[in-house]
Amino acid sequence: MLATKLSSALVAPSKVANTLDWRKAFGAVMGIDVTRDRIGLAIVEHPEHICESVPLKSIPLHDTADMKKAGISKSALSELEAIIKHHHVCASVVNWPVHNGRMGEDCGKVLHVLDAVINRSNSIISRKRPFTLWGSSANGSFASFPTDIWGRSVEFARAPAYTPGMSFSSKSVSRQEPSYDPSLVAASVLDEWVEKHWQIDSKLGIATAPKLTSKNLFFDPSSVDEYNSESASLQAALL
Repeated sequence: MLATKLSSALVAPSKVANTLDWRKAFGAVMGIDVTRDRIGLAIVEHPEHICESVPLKSIPLHDTADMKKAGISKSALSELEAIIKHHHVCASVVNWPVHNGRMGEDCGKVLHVLDAVINRSNSIISRKRPFTLWGSSANGSFASFPTDIWGRSVEFARAPAYTPGMSFSSKSVSRQEPSYDPSLVAASVLDEWVEKHWQIDSKLGIATAPKLTSKNLFFDPSSVDEYNSESASLQAALL
């Protein structure tokens, strides 16, 4: 399978940390949280300069002119390009919204938007300005669930507990735009990513070289291609 532009720009979280370490004098990493209608953004510099990320104003994904046909509006792309240039962004850390280790419609939305971004702009995400997927530890992963003799997670066969008025459609839970600020989520993702990759001495203002980590990249570039190959069903879920 030929790699897509999106998968070609996807790297491991430690690679983004190494990139920032090389450009710590004049560079930053952007955090991204994609919701149904907005993009939450945050910026963090090298931890030797400042440890905490800074949330930015979230950006609407669509406007009345573009509606929802292109995945992201021209005005949103222009704002992203301006932020990249102003903050000297060298890479991005994108929130990967798995739920108990499961990739659902929210993950499809993230890939749909990122694919639209990389196909319509060369200055936001590219091989020279890569991105990584970072799932918050609060979301969990399949690593904590037991598997059967064939290596399958038993979580897939576990029925949810019934509650009065519950809906059995997976779409009904993700149709509403969340009430929280997605930029705060983007900042939280960046803070967790920084914490996992640097040892920070706040008194001396020293951050050690990035540590290699594992199990934070939820799938490799070839899996992004496989996920995007089912474009018909993915687009139907997002309409």
